[in-house]
Amino acid sequence: MCTAISFNSSRHLFCRTLDLDSSHGESVVCTPRSFRLNNRHRSSLLEHYAILGVGCVFDDTPLYYDAFNEKGLAAAALNFPGEAVYFPKRTGAINVASFELITAVLSQCASLSEATCMLEGANITDDSFSAALPTTPLHWIIADKSGSVTLESTVNGLRIYENPFGVLTNSPVFSYHTTHVADFIKTDSEPPENKITKGARLLRYSNGLGAMGLPGDFSSSSRFVRAVFLKNHSFGGGVSSAFDIMDNLSVPRGAVITDTGKPFVTVYTSVADTDEKVYYFTTEDSRRIRAVNMSDEFMTSDSLSVFPMQEKEKIFYIDE
Repeated sequence: MCTAISFNSSRHLFCRTLDLDSSHGESVVCTPRSFRLNNRHRSSLLEHYAILGVGCVFDDTPLYYDAFNEKGLAAAALNFPGEAVYFPKRTGAINVASFELITAVLSQCASLSEATCMLEGANITDDSFSAALPTTPLHWIIADKSGSVTLESTVNGLRIYENPFGVLTNSPVFSYHTTHVADFIKTDSEPPENKITKGARLLRYSNGLGAMGLPGDFSSSSRFVRAVFLKNHSFGGGVSSAFDIMDNLSVPRGAVITDTGKPFVTVYTSVADTDEKVYYFTTEDSRRIRAVNMSDEFMTSDSLSVFPMQEKEKIFYIDE
């Protein structure tokens, strides 16, 4: 359960929640330009764009959940159970393992158009990173200031969808979400007009009646609709406003229980300012906004820069 939104206004902000039943020890990771990136089916990259985002590092390899590069291109992987299908290596294709797709795109592409061109000839392979890390069913949103696309590898092969919403959640397939959102075509933030009756004067007893019926549950389809509405009716243009929106898409512990009896929870929420090259985040255990800047020092380093995200909540008492 995750939600991603790309905001394209005076600044490009790329946001996501990661919703799991437990943390996997993820960290903010900066991959510098000269760090060797090994690829499963292609030559290693010795020079590439710097990347900053959240992921886990195994065997000195960054496995990103979401990230952006120094050129302002961003990508996020979201859970896609029951739909994702990966394939064996195919001759003549650009073969990319699912776990390395974000780094493959962000390390080599400076824009969404470049990423789309690269991925048109791609084949998402069924390689596991290791025996201990099997494949995860994923689909992806890739975005910059110009717009966004959704990438899905299903039984029908690889598809790249233009994503005019700049929003992605989880299964079902993207085409379902684009159809379902039309059910809420009348939803608005403006006060509604009385169209149910001409014979009575109806009192607008509350603000917010225009959004009556906006789904508030935590299903992927409802979160997609809610994200589209909030993006188009709530955004104030800054990092704080983006966090306000993402808070309306997060999952409180206990609100969703898995089949195994574990509670889903929003492990972290992030807002990446791809213009200023700053990655902001909060975690379940700490609502304080923390940030990592993609500085020249990190971009020109010889090794990965890794910043743990775990932190105890720190309360500021104004009377002390």
